[in-house]
Amino acid sequence: MRRGETTTITTILCDLDGTLVDSRWDIAVAFQHAWQTVVGGTPPDTAAIAQHIGKPLDQMIIELGGVLSPPLLSTFLTVYRCAYARQDACLAQPYPGVIAALRALSPFMLGIVTTKEPGQAAIVLRRLALTPFFRHIQGGTPGLRLKPAPDPILAALAAMRCAPNHGLVVGDTPADIRAGKAAGTITCAVTYGFGMREELLPCAPDYVIDSFGELVDLVLKSRS
Repeated sequence: MRRGETTTITTILCDLDGTLVDSRWDIAVAFQHAWQTVVGGTPPDTAAIAQHIGKPLDQMIIELGGVLSPPLLSTFLTVYRCAYARQDACLAQPYPGVIAALRALSPFMLGIVTTKEPGQAAIVLRRLALTPFFRHIQGGTPGLRLKPAPDPILAALAAMRCAPNHGLVVGDTPADIRAGKAAGTITCAVTYGFGMREELLPCAPDYVIDSFGELVDLVLKSRS
């Protein structure tokens, strides 16, 4: 909670990859296949790819050393999407304590805000039986700036009819925290995902937790 301020949290917006789900293996398989198909040569390894999960795919390609013309970038994205769909999130796993925590958080409105395209997010949620927990899924959509812009957070809050000061954004990367702050929400950084603690702390999240289960006590106190 912000210093000197008592705020009742009614709505919790969670990032997906690196916050609720360890999805690195499925993403890496699809990314490496697209790299070999379009870029050629040896693709980045899983550890390198994981450091960039949560960023838009075109940014990931650049930061991992890929240089593609617009037509080749379009081909890469198409190959990636097809490979990711074939994976069907078969290697993804929820982080420890996520299922129990989501059950305990049922009195709250729960939503997801992810850079993933909505269809990709739906694959993961269906595979892991997480869909019923969430009232709204905000994925990356054309015309909507991605995190760290506040746009997807604000869109999710509007869809869930929640004022920003009653919303909590939970995520594992600086982009999640910056987006939440820009939208006017409370923010919570998780340290077990793909983001680095030393990158998260300078973003000044309102809370920092080392396991998703810690979120339960944190938000229930806001109602006491």
